[in-house]
Amino acid sequence: MSHRVLRPDPAGSWAVLIAVGRYADLPDMPEAVASMELLADQLSGPAGGFEPSQVLRVVDPESAREVADRIAAVAARATDTLLVHYAGHGVTSAAGRLHLGLPGTLDDPDHVPRTALPAGVLLAALGQRAAHRVAVLDCCFAGLAMDEPAAADVHLLTAVDRARKALLNKDTGLTRFGEELLRLCRDGIPDGPAHLPLDLVHHHLAVALAQIPADAPRRYQAPVPQQRTVDSTGHLALFRNPAHGTACTEPGLRARAAFAYRQFAVRLQRQPWHRPQAVALLADVSDDAARSLGPDHPLTLQLANAHGHAVGLLHGSAAALALLEPLAVRAAARLPAGSPELATIDETVRGWLGRSAQA
Repeated sequence: MSHRVLRPDPAGSWAVLIAVGRYADLPDMPEAVASMELLADQLSGPAGGFEPSQVLRVVDPESAREVADRIAAVAARATDTLLVHYAGHGVTSAAGRLHLGLPGTLDDPDHVPRTALPAGVLLAALGQRAAHRVAVLDCCFAGLAMDEPAAADVHLLTAVDRARKALLNKDTGLTRFGEELLRLCRDGIPDGPAHLPLDLVHHHLAVALAQIPADAPRRYQAPVPQQRTVDSTGHLALFRNPAHGTACTEPGLRARAAFAYRQFAVRLQRQPWHRPQAVALLADVSDDAARSLGPDHPLTLQLANAHGHAVGLLHGSAAALALLEPLAVRAAARLPAGSPELATIDETVRGWLGRSAQA
């Protein structure tokens, strides 16, 4: 997989990360602060693209003026990349515009404009000096920021669209968006480049966050992260990829297949391309396994079985059996009787034969 990547110049790049966890009139959100702190550690650590002294952390700012002044001071110094990240409550005014919660924000649309931070004010504070300006908003209704005039020249990555609420994970103590972003920083993308561009980060976040938990209520709405690029900002990479170079190792092949399974499971009416993309990914993983591990390796056969099953779900029984029946013959000749891989392949073939008979 080939990706064009732009890396920030550390000398001219700054990041301001803002988190509000303490509120007087809204529920407290310690998950926002925890997520921000861990993200700041990543940005300023060995895998990040910023000098530690140029990553600023702002926790529970009392006023919109304080936030705008902190960003503007950094914007005057940043020449390459300026990143601003907010985690906390997103609230809307009576006019439907996005505001970012502060400790004193009142939970009343009529009082939001005077007690919260207007998203447009945050975006305007980024100025025009930095070559690349990026805003990451981890809050409810974050997609509304794209309607702000000040967002026109800013790369936006938001946890949700205009109408949905961002989610928290009480078990991990993180926001769901922050949790998945940190997972990417930790685990990487095996078939990705040495540094992870924002376009690729957004794609993986979108797939991860679209998964429906097994215990989710019937009306569960998965968050849908949004992204809008400016010129080449989609190629901007803020982190190294810890999994780079592992695409054809056994762990890398398994991780790539797991991502394809998750993408196949995405059920968004406005994004019908996920299943065909997932089938194509499984085909690539299966082919890479055959080349790197050998055509008769148990993992190669397991991945070929997964690909054949996915083809059937997309195109029907005949397409599945055209791939799976020859695979079953090959597996029976190569794998020991009673092996779990052989049993799985046989079970898959029987399942598709049963579907074919019922058609």
